[in-house]
Amino acid sequence: MSPGSAWMLGACGMGVGPLAIYLKGEGWEVSGWDDSTGSPMELKLADADIPLLRDPWAAGRRPGLVGRSSAVKPGHPALALAESKGARVLRRGELLAERVAERRFVAVCGSHGKTTTCGMIVAALTGAGADFGYVLGGLFRDPAMPPARASARSPWVVAEVDESDGTIGAFSPDVTVAVNLDWDHADYYRDEAALESVFRALFERTRSAVLIPAGNARLERLTAGLSVPVLRVGPEGDYRVRPVAGDLAASVLELGGSFPAAQVTVPVAGTFNRANAALALAAAHVVTGAVAPDPLGRWRGIRRRQDVLYERPGLRVLADYAHHPTEIAALLRWLRETHPGRVIVVFQPHRHTRTRQYAAEFREALTAADHALVLPVYSAGESAVEGGRSESVVAGSSHRLIEDRRALPEALDALTADAECVVAFVGAGDIERDAEAYAKRQRRVGAPAFTPDLPDLVAGRLSPDAVLRPAEPLARRTTLGLGGSARWYAEPATVDDIVVLLRACAELDLRWFVIGRGSNLLVPDDGYDGLVIHLESARWGEVTPLGDGRLRVGGGARLKELCGAAAREGLSGFEFLEGIPGTLGGSLRMNAGAMGGWIFDVVESVEWLSPQGRVRAARRDSFDALYRDCPQLHGAVVLSAVLRAAGRDDPAAIRARMEDLARRRKESQPRESSAGCVFRNPPEDKAGRLVDLAGLKGAACGGAEVSAVHANFIVNRGSASVADFLEVMRRVRAGVKERHGVELTPEIIALGREWRELL
Repeated sequence: MSPGSAWMLGACGMGVGPLAIYLKGEGWEVSGWDDSTGSPMELKLADADIPLLRDPWAAGRRPGLVGRSSAVKPGHPALALAESKGARVLRRGELLAERVAERRFVAVCGSHGKTTTCGMIVAALTGAGADFGYVLGGLFRDPAMPPARASARSPWVVAEVDESDGTIGAFSPDVTVAVNLDWDHADYYRDEAALESVFRALFERTRSAVLIPAGNARLERLTAGLSVPVLRVGPEGDYRVRPVAGDLAASVLELGGSFPAAQVTVPVAGTFNRANAALALAAAHVVTGAVAPDPLGRWRGIRRRQDVLYERPGLRVLADYAHHPTEIAALLRWLRETHPGRVIVVFQPHRHTRTRQYAAEFREALTAADHALVLPVYSAGESAVEGGRSESVVAGSSHRLIEDRRALPEALDALTADAECVVAFVGAGDIERDAEAYAKRQRRVGAPAFTPDLPDLVAGRLSPDAVLRPAEPLARRTTLGLGGSARWYAEPATVDDIVVLLRACAELDLRWFVIGRGSNLLVPDDGYDGLVIHLESARWGEVTPLGDGRLRVGGGARLKELCGAAAREGLSGFEFLEGIPGTLGGSLRMNAGAMGGWIFDVVESVEWLSPQGRVRAARRDSFDALYRDCPQLHGAVVLSAVLRAAGRDDPAAIRARMEDLARRRKESQPRESSAGCVFRNPPEDKAGRLVDLAGLKGAACGGAEVSAVHANFIVNRGSASVADFLEVMRRVRAGVKERHGVELTPEIIALGREWRELL
C-alpha cells in the first residue's frame, strides 16, 4: 500500500501517536484526533507537523485510511464519520502489520517491559551505526529521540507488538524478542491457553530467530520444536551475559557465547533492567553482527518507566508504568536493591477486568512495600464489574484505600515525615498527574525561606515594558461588566514575556487565561484565582498588508480595526466581522461569526504559542473550524494570523457594506451591556427562537434580563450581579426544557469554572 492520506484516532496515546509519526516519515499525509489532549505525545505530533483534526474532511483533506486505538470502540462518533466517508478502518496493530509486512521486522513482545526493551534495541542499533526504522510504544526521556522513525534505505524496522487486542496475530517477524509472558487480558482471552496460543503462533511465523530470556519455563515450552533457532539470553544462555559490577546508575556486564567476548557498561541498574538490556544487545547483534564498545550510550530511559521526578536528601519520588503484578513485584524488588530506607508505593489499578483477575496478586505484590496506598481503578473505558474495584486489592491487608485523591498528599506527608523514603507512583492510567503534582509540591515545600509566588519567579525575566500587577478588577474588562478580580494580571510586551509567564504558572500550578475584549465571558463574583493575560492592542494589534490580498494580523487586533484596515486597502470579505466585539485571538479560539460568515473562512494560517511555551504555526487545513469552537487552539495564545481577502473592491463600497451590516446588527441586537449570545444553537434550530417561543423575553432577576430585542441575549440593565445573571440563565434553560424538551448549552465561558458547578 503506497503512502496516501491517513487519519489516526487516539493519536495522543502512546500506541497510535508513534505510528502516526512513522507514517508521516514514510510520506503519508497524516492527521490525527484524540478525545483527550494535553498528553506529551501532542508535542511530538506537532514536531512532526501532524495536525489534530476532529473532522479532516471538513478541513479539506481526503483520508482513505483510518488507524485507531483499540480504546476507540465501535459507535464512537469519529468512527461513524470515517465509515460514512467510506474510509478503510484498521486497528493500530493491523495497520502496523501492513506497514512492516515487506520489511525485515524485529517484533518485541511480552506481558511487560516491551517498551523499555524496544527502546534499548533502538539505542543499541543506533550505537552500532545501523540504519533502520522503529515504532516505540512510548516516549524516550531524551527529547532528541523521536518515538518513531522511518528509513527509506534500510529494510529493518523494530517495533512492539501488542497481544491485548489480538492484533499480534497479524505479524510475521524476521526476529521475535519475547521479554516474558504472564497470564493477562482476561477481557479478551477466554483462558490462559488462548493467550499462549497466539504467542506460539507468532513464534511459528517468525522467519529467522526467536530470542527469549534463559530460564523462562513458559517461553521454553512455547518455543519447543520451532523450525527457526531459539536463542536464549542470560548467564547460561546462547548469548551469555553476567553482571560483574554496578551501582545505582550503571552495570558492568561480561559478554560471551554468541557475543564477542567483552565487558561493557550499560546505564541501567537492577535485575529486571539488566535482563532487558541483555535482550536488547543480543537483538542488535542478530541484526548487525556486532556490539558497540558503548552499546547503550544513547540510552536515557523511557518516560513513565522509573522516572525520577524529585529528589532531595531523605526523599526520592518516581513514577512507573507497571500495571501487572509481576511488573509491580519486579519494580519493588528493584527499589529494595537500589534504594535505602522506607519504600512507599501509590498504586492505581488499571482496568476493572484486570483488577478482578489479579486482586490477590496485586495485594501480595504490594506487601513488598513498607506502605501501599491504593487509588480508585482507572477504567480505560470499561464498565465496573463485581470484584473489579480497588476495595478488592486492599481487602484483608494493611494497604490503605485512598478514595478521594485530594487526600493523597497529606497521607504521603505523614508517611515520609520521619524517615528516609522512596515514593513510587505506579500504574498505567492517569496516576502520572498525581505523581507530578506531588513532586511539584515537594519542590515548593523544599524551597528555602518562603513560598514563591508569580512575581518571584518572573523577577528580572520580563522585559521593561511588560506589566504585571495583582488584584486586577475584571468587570471593566468584559462587555458584560460583571465579576470580581484576577489574582494576577499581565500585559506582556514580547513573546518571551509570555513564555516566562506560562512557565512560571506551570511551576506554581497557577491557572491562566488570555482575555481580549472580554466578550462571551462571565467572570464569577469571587474573581479568578490565577493569571489573566491581555495582549494589548497597541503592541499586539498591528495589521500589515502582505500583498496578494493577504493581511498579517496581530492576536490582539480588534476586529473593528481589522475591518477598517481591510477597507482602506480595498480588500473585501472581512465586512461581516465589523461590529463583533472581540479581538483576533479570541475570535479564532471561538471561531467567531456573524451574518453568515465565520472567521476561519478568511484564515490562511495561524501562529500561536502552545501551553508549554513553544511557538507553532500551521495552515488553515490544520484546524477544525467548528460551531463556536476551534479545538486546536484550546489553551493557546494566538500571536498572529495571515488572513486572505475574498477579492478587491472600491473602499467606499466596502465601507457601505460594513455600515449596512452594522445597521442590521443594531436593529437585531440589544445595545445594553451583554456577553453576546448566551446559549449555543441546538442542531437545526436557533436558541433565541426557542427562548422566544417559551415566552421568556423580558424574564428578569435583579438587574439581569432576557433582551426584548434578541432572546439569546441576557443584558445587564446597570445594576445586575453575577448571581442575577446565573438565575436568569437557569430560568431560561428550565423554561426551554419544559416547553421544547431541549437542554440549552452555554456558549459563553465561565472564567475558571465549569458550567455544571454554576447551573
